[in-house]
Amino acid sequence: MTVTFSNEDDHKFHELTDQCFTANPKLLTKANVSVPLTTRTIQPRRYLVVTKINQATLATATWQPVTGAIALHKHERLIYDLGALYVGHFQVAIDVAGSPMDAPLLMRTRFAEQLQELSVDASRVTSWLPTAWIQDDTRHVELLPTTVQFERRYVATSCWNRWVSR
Repeated sequence: MTVTFSNEDDHKFHELTDQCFTANPKLLTKANVSVPLTTRTIQPRRYLVVTKINQATLATATWQPVTGAIALHKHERLIYDLGALYVGHFQVAIDVAGSPMDAPLLMRTRFAEQLQELSVDASRVTSWLPTAWIQDDTRHVELLPTTVQFERRYVATSCWNRWVSR
């Protein structure tokens, strides 16, 4: 398969020909034997609750250890630090506090490898990479309590969860 990338303003695209990849069975066997995949559950090590995500806020915020449930209020954002770089599927348990739900919860989530990435407006990113690679997720959660599971495989060391109040 031939793939061509162009970073010219007028030609931001990739082109695939009708050729296909040829797998090398010896290398695949070696890879499968030498690096077995493992599955484990990772708990966040620490968290921040902030109202604004910008470089100044992130630089001066005080991290808290994760010891249990975290309560958020209107316009607050939660940042989890996983402590190391992980690739996998993320899930989070969410419950309602106070009055019963009268509208869905709008949940916006960003996964990032570095804390600085959280303050970048993804809609303004210009790159030859497709914007589908930006690790943002927006969803409506209809019923609480629930465990929200992310089907896509994410790469993260810190992940930002922004709950927009109902």
